[in-house]
Amino acid sequence: MRAVDLVKRKPLVITEDRPFIEAVDLMAKENTGSVVVVEDLGSMKLRGIITERDVIRALSRRLPLDTPVGKVGTIGSRVVRARVDDSVGTVASLMVEYRVRHVVVVDENDAVVGVISIRDLLGDLDAVREIARLDRYPKVME
Repeated sequence: MRAVDLVKRKPLVITEDRPFIEAVDLMAKENTGSVVVVEDLGSMKLRGIITERDVIRALSRRLPLDTPVGKVGTIGSRVVRARVDDSVGTVASLMVEYRVRHVVVVDENDAVVGVISIRDLLGDLDAVREIARLDRYPKVME
């Protein structure tokens, strides 16, 4: 099973210049825990991700709600991503190694294809069976 097989819906996206309250509104409206940050809506090139955890940190620092997403979310090389053809085991390894609940799935051009949450991973019986068959999680390539 490949990473792209676990992508269940079109990703929610925002650009890094938008106020983070817009990302919060999207998460609330769509009942999800993350919004992917893209360079622009045309290319869908990955720039980052903003999650519920990022929002909590921003609020605890008393950041204004109009603070740009790029100043609140995880931006750049720190974003945990998987390629469309990566295995489910690789996705699970990324979540464990980097202690994240969301992995962004990208194509060969780094364009966003979707997001896999821990809920998506554990909610797919085939994925759980595949992970259970592993001796241990595969090593993540740097």
